[in-house]
Amino acid sequence: MELTLELRENAGLQWVLDDLTPMSPFGRAAARTPVWYGPGEEAALERELDNVDLALGLWKAADGTPLRRVTRCLPLFHDIRGSLDRDPDNPFDLVELFEVKHFLVTLEQLAEAYNALTPFAGLSLRPMDAALDLLDPEGRRLPAFSVVNSYHEGLAPLREEKSRLEREIRTAGEADKPALLERRRVLTVREDQMELEVRAVLTKKLMAYQTEFLENMEAIGHIDLLLAKARLAQRNRCVRPELSADGALALRGLRHPQVESDLAKRGDEFTALDLKLGGGCTVITGANMGGKTVSLRAAVLSQLLFQCGYFVFAESARLPLFENVALILADSGPGAGGLSSFGREVHLLDGLLRQAGEGRFFLALDEFARGTNPQEGAALARALVRHLNGLDCVALMTTHYDGVSDVAGAHYQVAGLVRELEGDEQDDPRRRIARRMDYRLLSAPPGAPCPRDALRVCRLLKLDPELMELFQADL
Repeated sequence: MELTLELRENAGLQWVLDDLTPMSPFGRAAARTPVWYGPGEEAALERELDNVDLALGLWKAADGTPLRRVTRCLPLFHDIRGSLDRDPDNPFDLVELFEVKHFLVTLEQLAEAYNALTPFAGLSLRPMDAALDLLDPEGRRLPAFSVVNSYHEGLAPLREEKSRLEREIRTAGEADKPALLERRRVLTVREDQMELEVRAVLTKKLMAYQTEFLENMEAIGHIDLLLAKARLAQRNRCVRPELSADGALALRGLRHPQVESDLAKRGDEFTALDLKLGGGCTVITGANMGGKTVSLRAAVLSQLLFQCGYFVFAESARLPLFENVALILADSGPGAGGLSSFGREVHLLDGLLRQAGEGRFFLALDEFARGTNPQEGAALARALVRHLNGLDCVALMTTHYDGVSDVAGAHYQVAGLVRELEGDEQDDPRRRIARRMDYRLLSAPPGAPCPRDALRVCRLLKLDPELMELFQADL
């Protein structure tokens, strides 16, 4: 499945990925391209989650000395993949050879620290002692690199002669210096040629290890990403999700981290949600500004995180694997080709339904068909729910249309504006609504009417009094 930027941003996955703290360039690259675990890859997913669990235990360990040695090494790596993407006949320059040696020295230090830990399943670092010996013939294991005399039989005598000549230049008279400088120039050209020969030989020998270099970079990135996943879970009280045996989603204490963070900055708390989704389509109804869209996004985010091998933002989670996960938001804007927001919704839905026979999918729709006239919109929403009930999918739809929940597999309703408060008339209207709103999702019977809270919301938002009178009179 393709995790498009639009899906990542709409669900909040991109916000989570941006909140990761990998320490190496390889870990950051791994975080930018999440691995998707689909049906049939349950064992690989469980192994990834086991590894995150192990990493979480390492962070929590009272004596974190071995882990600290690993985390000291990870930021030292430089990304040398560009240098390795070359024709072996194109010699490394001195800076590139320094970078390659720096990588190999750091890799050796990381391997020693990593091997002192309980290793992650399926993750090991390949020894590259022979490659490092090429760049460190003296065995000093320092990251600095230079073309030492032992690389070429002609270097030692040439450099000795050059050094003697430079001493002569310092004491020579002005009349003798030009000839001495010319001799020094000739020696420098010969030295550069010998160093080029050395660099050409080293490049060919090092490029024979290209596969080992790339495999180690991938392993370093994965180790780094596992530590970042665990640190994210630790910071945010995330839970390891379980694989659902019956194909349903069960989320308890569900949170959306992006919204939770925004609320915390304002001094407010996120209301955790409980949600169970079986086959077919579940409908959520509720008050305006009651958090229906947030519930939708939180459910989709949990599913995406699970199938990318992350812990989820909940107290407990039981989730299945889908071939495809889609989120269609009502306010995601017009699409290409001049489509209206409604046209774009239909276009996206049509593309997904055409793939319905390719495997089980999860679909979330926010206020579907609200961009067209209410009569047709309600009829289309009901028809879609009936259609989804007959497909191999789990679907979740928010709606303000009456009658849609009648045909749904399950119905949730936001508790709504249930709190009566006085004395905050001068406060920010949005906070006045938030204080009175109960954002919990409550199980509701099929056909329960959609709440009629628009009038109260308008009052709390201090809509023009004359307009409010006309609005109330026309109800």
